Amino acid sequence: MVTAVASDIPHADYIAQLSRHLASVPATHIGICRRSAVALVIRLVLANQNQRYPEFVPPHDSTRAAEVQALDRFLNAKEFRKARAQLLFIQRAHHDQDPWSGNIGFPGGKHEAGDGSDQSTAERETREEVGLDLSAGFVHLGQLDDSPAYMLCRGIKIVVSPHVYLQTSADTPAFTLTDEVASAHWIDFGHILDRIDRPVQPFSARYQSIEVDIAARIFRAQAQTKPWWFRALGASLGTLHYTVLPLPYATEYSYHNQRMLGRRGACARFASDTELYLWGLSLGMVAGLVDLSLPLAPARLPIYRSVSSPWPQLGSWMWADINAVANVIHNSCWTPYLRKPWQRTTNDFLLTHFRVLSILFPLSVAAKVTAAYFVCRGLLGQSS
Repeated sequence: MVTAVASDIPHADYIAQLSRHLASVPATHIGICRRSAVALVIRLVLANQNQRYPEFVPPHDSTRAAEVQALDRFLNAKEFRKARAQLLFIQRAHHDQDPWSGNIGFPGGKHEAGDGSDQSTAERETREEVGLDLSAGFVHLGQLDDSPAYMLCRGIKIVVSPHVYLQTSADTPAFTLTDEVASAHWIDFGHILDRIDRPVQPFSARYQSIEVDIAARIFRAQAQTKPWWFRALGASLGTLHYTVLPLPYATEYSYHNQRMLGRRGACARFASDTELYLWGLSLGMVAGLVDLSLPLAPARLPIYRSVSSPWPQLGSWMWADINAVANVIHNSCWTPYLRKPWQRTTNDFLLTHFRVLSILFPLSVAAKVTAAYFVCRGLLGQSS
């Protein structure tokens, strides 16, 4: 089978395939009372700005099949053959009490009593945070799987419902950023597809990560005082390295909240003057979107695993054995054919990794303790 280059495929073909899959593959719903919703907003920018922007003709009936056919006709326009898709990202403003302070993500927020659905929450929050009215000039393509937000060793904190929208009008309304948002950026879809054509290996030259102190996450109350046992545990466990997808942004497609300029502070590790650093929950959502948008079989992309790969790495040298085994499992088992749309249900990326760690970690500790025992026994035998 002839292999393909993901970046050579027209972006409109990705959006059309995404629309079909969102209509035919039901999203996984996690039943939990604490819910929030975000909007993943896509637009297509013509290569030649002097061209006429294609007109979207809404379907005569409201069936899902008619909506998909109308979108297919819209996206098949010749003007879109060289168009670039862009995905809207925001950087959240810095707030000391916000666990997602400064992170890169999507407009959205918590479900409120007046919201009729998760989709209503996503649309209301997008309107409030960036000033986009998704009910006019945008089409709701569908919903991705619910994404549980995990706190290390504390289980699920909240469930996020991602909803995907496509802009169908030529002009994007101007942003109005609230104090919750530091900046908004339209990111070229090609930067995400680059991870398909050029995957990264753990701790290679192109590998970037966000480091999380494991001991501080488990024992938050002791993270300030740092007793001796906390420092010893921290030295042993080290850090957890979460994969980062760097997203270069262009000045002409970026909008900064003037009230937030010069106040980046602790948020600097999530963005630079030229790139956004996507990781964690938002990166998982993008990975699910990419899986559903591939317009060809993954067999034609043999090196592709996921744009969120590799699994988080343990940073301490003590756990190199765990990293090695976990990465072998990842490379052999975490294939697109085991996720949507090829499977009706998709294993959670981080949860699967932590389950692997829950098996490997005690085995590694037992092996090290056993080795230390025999080394000490041999040394004592020699001294006697």
